[in-house]
Amino acid sequence: MLYLFCGILGGAVLAVVCAPLFRKEETLESAIIEETEWDLLQRKKEVILGNIQDLDFEYKCGKLSAEDYQKIRAEMNNEAAVVFAQIEKLESSKDLDALIRREISARKDRSTMACPSCGSKNPNTNKFCAECGAKLKR
Repeated sequence: MLYLFCGILGGAVLAVVCAPLFRKEETLESAIIEETEWDLLQRKKEVILGNIQDLDFEYKCGKLSAEDYQKIRAEMNNEAAVVFAQIEKLESSKDLDALIRREISARKDRSTMACPSCGSKNPNTNKFCAECGAKLKR
């Protein structure tokens, strides 16, 4: 009887300890980790801009005719315009995630200072410019 009681008690403790491993979380932290529509659009934008750079490079190397280059470039520009419009629409909405991203971006901009000699941006914690080595004024 004692062995049965210890077995049941051990099984219950094991179930309580392992339960969080099998439960899907619906918390804010898990939502932040998941990829959002904005993240997907940003990745698509980066791919399109990279493709445009590759196209320009191939045209300059002489791998494409001017006619093909203009045609493909126009298609890529239209695709980029659609993605930019989707990003703008998403960011201009009253979406909480978009507001948080804008706030983080604004805070990052405030947390940098421009170098007086070369103009490059440096974090406020730097005492010297990362580009030219000049002393930064606080």
